[in-house]
Amino acid sequence: MRNVLLLCRTDWFRLAGLPRYSLVYLLILAGFSVSTHVAPIGYIMACYVLSATVVGFDDNGAAGLFTGTLPVSRAQIVWGKYFFCTAFLLLADGVVLLVNRAAAGLLPPSVNPLPIGSLLALQFCGAAVIIAVSLPLILLLGSIRARYGLVAIYMAVFFLLFRYASEAGRGGLPPLPSGEVSLLWLVGAAALLASALITVCLYREHEYLQ
Repeated sequence: MRNVLLLCRTDWFRLAGLPRYSLVYLLILAGFSVSTHVAPIGYIMACYVLSATVVGFDDNGAAGLFTGTLPVSRAQIVWGKYFFCTAFLLLADGVVLLVNRAAAGLLPPSVNPLPIGSLLALQFCGAAVIIAVSLPLILLLGSIRARYGLVAIYMAVFFLLFRYASEAGRGGLPPLPSGEVSLLWLVGAAALLASALITVCLYREHEYLQ
């Protein structure tokens, strides 16, 4: 577990090594978070940046060779990526929650028709499904060869989330019961866990270093 957490911390350092890039997407995430109508746009964009940049860093020769010299197993490398992605998604949900609640008193209620709890659960579940599908592709194929699949996955989930938020905002859909909200969190976590277990079995070190 210690090695997994160290690998996760390494990815956070890589993200911190792109301050301007990270700041732009943090501002985009915060800007869209003021309304539950459009919050999924910023959330999915941040999620795309996560998998397409930090996780894909290991396609770079120097970064891949560095990770390859560490005293860690292939399974630990995979778990480190999944821990990092999960922490990133929860952090992004936290940003959405803080910004939305801070702006709620300054904006009319019509701006936030979807309950914030439902929004956070929907975003996490959708992004978790994206990560559960895209992360194995990146680790096994590389971000370059997997790029078309990544775009298709992100566009599909983004469309579904945005469509639901829009319909719910217009009153076309009833609010989610509390039981279904909890189920969404569990489905997202289960998708990440199942994906991680499968990827650990399929992962090969020579593919990681290519």
